[in-house]
Amino acid sequence: MKWIAYALLCLLFWGVWGVVLKYVSTKLSWHQVYVFANMAVIVVTLFLAYRYRGEFNADPGIMAIAMVAGLLGTGGYLFLVLSLERGGNASVVIPLTALYPALAAVLSMAFLKEQVSALKALGIVLAVIAIVLLSYESS
Repeated sequence: MKWIAYALLCLLFWGVWGVVLKYVSTKLSWHQVYVFANMAVIVVTLFLAYRYRGEFNADPGIMAIAMVAGLLGTGGYLFLVLSLERGGNASVVIPLTALYPALAAVLSMAFLKEQVSALKALGIVLAVIAIVLLSYESS
């Protein structure tokens, strides 16, 4: 499957996921939502670990960094669940947290010495403006 198909499936899954997450956040406590949602992640993780069991011979340092990435991802997810459970509107919280690629681009420039073109920089600025507009609530 070409990358665009996977990207569109990601868009579909994450779009529906945000609505489902907000809905269950009104029915369960934040910690219940987090635990139940991650039970599905554990099932998928165990399946993949079994399916690719012969391919886990990477450098231990790189594996540790991958686990740090996992901890950062799960920490972000925890704060997302808390934000929704504490009254944040999915229409604001999900797009706001979806700005993480802009932050990653800035951090990549600083720490990985990656270059960002003027067009990409404009995209980051426009993404921030879009979030401000999406977050605006008239009184």
